[in-house]
This record gives sequence, C-alpha cells and structure tokens, in this order.
Amino acid sequence: MQVLSKDEIEQVHQTSLKILSEVGVKVDSPSVRDVLEKGGARVDKKRGIIYLDEGLVTGALKSAPKKVRICSRGGRDYTIPEQGVQLISPDGQPPAVFDVSKGQKRRSVLRDCIDFAILCDALPEVDYVWPPVVATDMPSSKSSLYEFLVTMAYCSKHVQHGATSAEEARFQIEVASAVLGSEEDLKKRPIFSDVCTPISPLRYDQGEAEALVVLSRAGVPLVHLTMGIAGSVSPVTVAGTLAIINAENLCGLTMCQIASPGAPSIYSSFSGVSDLKSGFFVCGTPEGVLMDTAAVEMAKHYGLPSCAGGPGTSARSLSAEAGYQSAMSTMAAILAGSDLLVGLGGLDRDAMVSPEKLVMDCELWRWLKRLRAGVTVDEATLGFDAIKRQGPGGVFLSDPHTLKHMRKCLMIPQVTSYHSPGEPNYAKDELIEHAKKKTKQILSEHKPPLLSKEVATRVGAVAEKYGILLPDGKQIFPHA
Repeated sequence: MQVLSKDEIEQVHQTSLKILSEVGVKVDSPSVRDVLEKGGARVDKKRGIIYLDEGLVTGALKSAPKKVRICSRGGRDYTIPEQGVQLISPDGQPPAVFDVSKGQKRRSVLRDCIDFAILCDALPEVDYVWPPVVATDMPSSKSSLYEFLVTMAYCSKHVQHGATSAEEARFQIEVASAVLGSEEDLKKRPIFSDVCTPISPLRYDQGEAEALVVLSRAGVPLVHLTMGIAGSVSPVTVAGTLAIINAENLCGLTMCQIASPGAPSIYSSFSGVSDLKSGFFVCGTPEGVLMDTAAVEMAKHYGLPSCAGGPGTSARSLSAEAGYQSAMSTMAAILAGSDLLVGLGGLDRDAMVSPEKLVMDCELWRWLKRLRAGVTVDEATLGFDAIKRQGPGGVFLSDPHTLKHMRKCLMIPQVTSYHSPGEPNYAKDELIEHAKKKTKQILSEHKPPLLSKEVATRVGAVAEKYGILLPDGKQIFPHA
C-alpha cells in the first residue's frame, strides 16, 4: 500500500525543513536547549525556541542507525526493519478498562496492569508490551513506575513505555540494567524502549525533552510518536498534518543524535482528525489511516524503522464499529510495511482498553499476517498427486496431503468461527463469549517466567531506592 509519489515525499520533506528552520520548535528545558545549541542548533533563549537547519538534520539522518534491536529478558529478540518482521503491542496507558460483563467503563488499577502483562506474555501474537493501563490506585506521581515494574516482572517480552522526566528515565534504565546485569548489557540488548511524544504542534515539555537526552545516551531505542490531530493541533488537511508529523519526527531524531550520535530512533505517527463539532480526537478514520500510512512511507524514504497505529477505534464497546475500524487501520499499517504497530485492545479513542478486545485483536492480527504471507506456488502446494489420488468427486479431508500441509497453509481460528449449528443465539455475541472464556483461561492457567531470586533482589533494591512498594509494604518484584 502506498499513498505518496516520490515528488510528494520530497515536497513533504522540504516543507518540514522549512518548518524546522523558520518556525522552530519550542523546547521547555534550558539544559536541553544548551545541549542543542552546542550541537549546532540556533536558539532563541527568550522564547525557548530552537531552529534546526538542513545541514544539521541531514547529519542526524546520516548518524541515526538504520536498524534497531528490539530485545527482551525472555530472549525473544528482533531487528527492525527486517524482511517479514512486523511487531505489534497493546494500546498504551489509558486510565480505564471496559468491563464486558457489566458493559461499563471503570478506572484501571495495578491489578489490571499485572493481568494485562500476564495476558500479553501468554498470547503469542503479542510481540512487545506497552503497559496497557494506568495504575490509578497508586500515587499519581509514581504510577508510571509501578506500571513499568509489574510489566517487566510478569511479562518476558520487550517492554515499551514512556518517561516524563529525567528521573523516570534513569529509573527505567536502572531497573533494566539490574535485570540484565549492567548498563553496558542494556546497550547491547535493549529490553525496553521508550515513547517520546512531543506536544503537537512543535513543542517538547521539560520532562520529555530531558528524558530523551538521558535515554539516548543510554542507548535505549526511542519511538518519536507524533500525534497530529487534523483541525486542532495540526492543519485540517492530511498533507498539512503530515508536514507537522514529519517535522516533529525529524526534530526528535536530530535531538537524539546531537545528544548521542548513533542513538537508536524509530519514526512514528499515531495521528487522526478532530470531530469539528465537538473538538474531540476521532480514532479509526480514513484520514488517520492515510496519515499513518504516509508517515511510514516517509520513514522508509529516510531508511528509518517505523511505528504506526494498529487496531484503533473510537467505539466504546465491543461493537461492529470497533471491528471495522480496527480492521481497516491495522490492515493499512501491515500493508504499508510499518515495523512496529500499537493498539491491541484499545477502545474509546485509546482512552480505554479491554482484555477481551485484546484477545479478539490478536485474532485479527493472525488473519492479517496470513493475508500478508500470500500464496506459495510449487510442486508440493499444487498437490497434483493428491488430486490424482482423489480423482473426480473425491474428498481431501483424509488425504495425506491435507495432514502434511494443513497447519502451515491454514490459519486455524482461536476465537472466531466457533458458531454452534442451528438457530443463532441473539442474546449473546458468540465471539465475545469465546474471547471472555479464553481471557479467563489464560489468567487462571498461565504462569509467566519470573526472574531469579538474585535478579529480583537487585531490581527490588532499585524499586526501594525510588520508593516503590506495594500497599502492604512488600517489595513489588516476585521471583521464581
């Protein structure tokens, strides 16, 4: 899938360079402005705005690595971009959960963070994990630290998070280093990455900017997640919003490279449009899909790894709206070739998450991966011998060819297609019922691989240093 021509890509690039050199980007951190000024940026200290010229941006694009490692404490490591590798994660940190049994939205708590980490560890379709909810029952100043810890504790996959201050960035680095053994080990095998989100249009708050510098110097991959919203914080046109998306990504990349040349960076967009009647962000729209698809194309133009929105939806329940919006946005991202996708389980414009939708979205992801795999045509798959054996009017259900190829060639459903024969039960949605059943089964049976006692003790010391304890005073990190 491609939406931009070569000429259009160049127009977006040149407009973004003009934005960075003539309009500039507001950076609220004096210390980061100093770092950027020493690195060649022009700084208006009175207004707190930095200006990046074309040479500086071009130099950053040259020093940024074209491949990034996505590793995990469980040993499930990837390199992106790589042929056939497209990784997906849950939605990131809304403060609410959809209780499907009651049909109600409720505030998320630390127990939800743990349950989602266990679910994500068990579901093979989940490749990396952005903690799906906020622990609203923990102190608000430290809830993000709790979320990072329990996800690292109860899930063996790569963790993606966000840091809103230099202190939080250092906390994450210390925890991950304690898991692996040292900061040098973390640089070699980054088991977590961070999402750095500018405030569109064209602004970095102090904490986000300072965290970016700390994380870049530690070799932690940074996802420069722009959230352009057409008609409110970016121009109402898809092209105008894309210019903002690209300018913010180039700015974030350049800031990383000035702070630490060679720092791993990932180009990203999770953008959409405003409902001009209410001003609300609307998720899962055709324009949002076009923005993210075009952003992936810009990343490819620069030779950078990319991340895009996946199964996004504005729906507030497990409805047909949630289904078609999630399918459209995810299919576009996978066909555009985004290396990373986010959004499994998300509802209500990413303000809420559902464990059952997470399971259902994994089914969607499996369908789309099968679609992307295409058709293999060779002597074995053509199956002439089987056709000859069965002949006219034959049945292939018990043929050896079926037994040999069925698991490789057919996508076996996990939660769909379980429809009982006879009259449909209009009182219940069979898909939701099977998703509920699978969710309960995983949470009751799956035992995630815990850390050794030695490693858990090291991590516990970091947690204690930052004042992270469970309500009963116990250390938060379990061990095997």
